Amino acid sequence: MYFFNRYATSLIELINFRDRHKGNSCEEIAKEFTDLIANIKYRHNTVVETMAQGILELKQSKKDSNVDQYRLQYFLDRFYTNRMSIRLLITQHNMLFGKENSQIKHIGCIDPSCNLSEIVESAVNNASELCDQYYMVVPSVEINVFNAVESSTTVNMCYIPSHLHYMVFELLKNSMRAVVENHPDNSNLPPIQVTITKGGEDIVIRICDRGGGIPISRLENIFSYLYSTAPQPPSLDLIPRGETVTPLSGFGVGLPLSRLYARYLNGDLRLSPLQGYGMDAYIYLKSLSVEANEVLPIFGEAASQQYLVRGLSGDWTV
Repeated sequence: MYFFNRYATSLIELINFRDRHKGNSCEEIAKEFTDLIANIKYRHNTVVETMAQGILELKQSKKDSNVDQYRLQYFLDRFYTNRMSIRLLITQHNMLFGKENSQIKHIGCIDPSCNLSEIVESAVNNASELCDQYYMVVPSVEINVFNAVESSTTVNMCYIPSHLHYMVFELLKNSMRAVVENHPDNSNLPPIQVTITKGGEDIVIRICDRGGGIPISRLENIFSYLYSTAPQPPSLDLIPRGETVTPLSGFGVGLPLSRLYARYLNGDLRLSPLQGYGMDAYIYLKSLSVEANEVLPIFGEAASQQYLVRGLSGDWTV
């Protein structure tokens, strides 16, 4: 009911805005519309964290009974992808016409020449700081770049830096935690290897760690919103307003959301575990921006039937 009321409020505000501003000047309409959607974006800032807290409470209340994981996963994948798309549109509009600041070389929130090494280095710094706070030790990260298309030592592409940073940060955070916990004496921590490659069709970021890996039988669990290997975080109700917690640590949404970010622009995120040794994670992106089309859920009869019959197709754009 909490989310329903918030989304209903936003929808009603948009409908009322449309009806109220018929005949007004374009300049007045544009300014008020920009302010309106900025407020809507702010209203829904904590949706992911609040939803994740609700999933944790659902797990606790259903300990002795089964949760329909397939239907939950199906709903949340579509819900978060829609949210991702809407917030991207709002952010792009506000950076171009509103008060949100944009980088000089960016077009809104899109960087037409995004330097992947810089994004990875920024994610390394953020993940290292977090790891140091928790364990007081940080494994080193080695970054290698291979460009098979251009005679360049860097890889650049048209992309959304915030999306890429989120994916790399989540993978590095998990790798650092696994490496530290798999080497309890904290001596001679093996480095994490990051490789960035560019080919004719694909750009790939590979992150390899020696954190012990997992059995292949648990691989699908990693992308479940009901699964997390991190300690359960404190309830959001116990955190003072204005303070933050470790970014979604223990909520079980980091990897599922990262995969959605990759797939949103026709890419993918895959994991290859080597049990007893470590994990290889791959972020696949499109080299050509014309192939990086949005992949969005379609709402129709097929979507409704998914809640009744599993495995139907035809309910996502291609």
